[in-house]
Amino acid sequence: MKPLQSFLGWNDVSFHGSDQIPTPNIDALAYNGIVLNNYYTQPMCTPSRAALLTGLHPVHTGMQHGVILEPEPWGLPLDVPVLPQYLRGLGYRAHAVGKWHLGFFRANYTPTARGFHSHYGLWNGYHDYYTHQAQASFIDMDGYDMRRGLDVDWSARGRYSTDLFTEEAERVIREHPAGEGAPPLFLYLAHLAPHSGNYEAPLQAPVETIKAFGHIKDPERRIYAAMVSRLDDSVGRVVQALQEKGMLLNSVIVFASDNGAITSGIHPNKGSNWPLKGVKGGPWDGAVRVPACVWSPLLRRPRRTSQQLMHVTDWLPTLLAAAGAAPAPDRVLDGVNLWESLSEGLPDRSGSPRQEVLVNIDYRGSGAGGYGALRLGDYKYVNGTALLGYQDTWLGDSGLDEPAPGAAAVPRALSSPAARAMAAAGVPLADADRCESVRRAATLRCDANRADKDDFRYPACRPLVAPCVFDLSTDPCERRNLYGTPLLPASVLGALEQRLADLRQTVLPARNVAADLRADPELWNGTWASWADLLDQASLRGLDALPRPRLRASRWG
Repeated sequence: MKPLQSFLGWNDVSFHGSDQIPTPNIDALAYNGIVLNNYYTQPMCTPSRAALLTGLHPVHTGMQHGVILEPEPWGLPLDVPVLPQYLRGLGYRAHAVGKWHLGFFRANYTPTARGFHSHYGLWNGYHDYYTHQAQASFIDMDGYDMRRGLDVDWSARGRYSTDLFTEEAERVIREHPAGEGAPPLFLYLAHLAPHSGNYEAPLQAPVETIKAFGHIKDPERRIYAAMVSRLDDSVGRVVQALQEKGMLLNSVIVFASDNGAITSGIHPNKGSNWPLKGVKGGPWDGAVRVPACVWSPLLRRPRRTSQQLMHVTDWLPTLLAAAGAAPAPDRVLDGVNLWESLSEGLPDRSGSPRQEVLVNIDYRGSGAGGYGALRLGDYKYVNGTALLGYQDTWLGDSGLDEPAPGAAAVPRALSSPAARAMAAAGVPLADADRCESVRRAATLRCDANRADKDDFRYPACRPLVAPCVFDLSTDPCERRNLYGTPLLPASVLGALEQRLADLRQTVLPARNVAADLRADPELWNGTWASWADLLDQASLRGLDALPRPRLRASRWG
């Protein structure tokens, strides 16, 4: 099972040390499983999902540049196999719930054509949590986006998306065949929360949940906290459903965000990556180092925080290994199998098959020309940036002065529905001291209010002028630029630049294409549809005379 969250910031889960937004069910998984404290994903939604499902870095599938915008006719390449297709070969039943965002202009790009037996959710990157209308990001188009397979689900209108996806996940588990000889289950639960919704109402949560966060002064952050809380409730309900079905003892549960929060900018959601630098879309760790944990009774050394380097592409070979299989021998993947090193708790550095993470190589960025960024061991190299660097700073609440009232984080976790489900299944729970130890090890400690601007050993980082290099083992917040100083060994700089140059030679052209005005939902019963297929099936007249959609400058807010 693989829950995946959108836009969840480093500081938006309480197992990372913040008491502002309690996440007791997620914490229960983290404290009783393994916190993945050096887990990296991609800077944006579409590339992250492509990497997760293919085991290939987006630069090797053409998915590295931005996201699939609503009226754009492209998607994840059809000739690249994805995780549910591998698992179906092992007899699994594979179900997708929630956000897709890997293409839908033709039906063969949608989930049920890519190995999933079923899909319930949205095809685009976001929608309104209640109306399920999805506004195009930069063109004046608006359409309904909630699907069951290829069929529009109009009955979902008026119901909160997070609850709908939770109920669907529970239904899938409840109706899965049981007993000897029953197929195993792969559930890809890709929640929309806490991604922002449409521009008119980006932050949405049930009123009764918002009321529980009166300790947060910022009203937008308060709604965001309620969105995260509802997400946490979903995790608890899904774990309970697995226990009630008798499946929990043989489950592997992964919780991870697909990229960092975007505190401000395009589609802001008031999430916090504190104390990390940057937000979604950029080369900094705030965009790509995200909350993640894995829980399973099959793990031999759980209840700890791992500092082992891991990338989103590693899930495909790692989960296949957990299932007792491997990709086809003729398939060359960028992901590596970390199941043994995670399960056995091998030394974080020497015992890991992964020693580097390519953040991205994307020189198509607007205005600034894009960037290349790489982590090699403990050192990170950044050359260039996104959006002219206006978000190259430290944003988001620390939460230190707004703790939630009531029980502390660890007691909440130990009494959560997820923890009760584990205990009911006969899984021993970590005691309070062990939970506190895991939490301390998962909490980043760097002075987020100090930029070392008075320490002349470290030149200012201006990645549009010169590269920046950081030693993340001592500077996880990317505040002390080592480039051009005697503190950076020449051999390290040479290795970083050579490796990035070598990887650049392997990059495929980005697949992005311009918007197709014929995608306009007004032409398709007010829905986002597989318009290229529909155009093939019907002779529509006058399409060339469609009025040109208006650009919505306000949507950049």
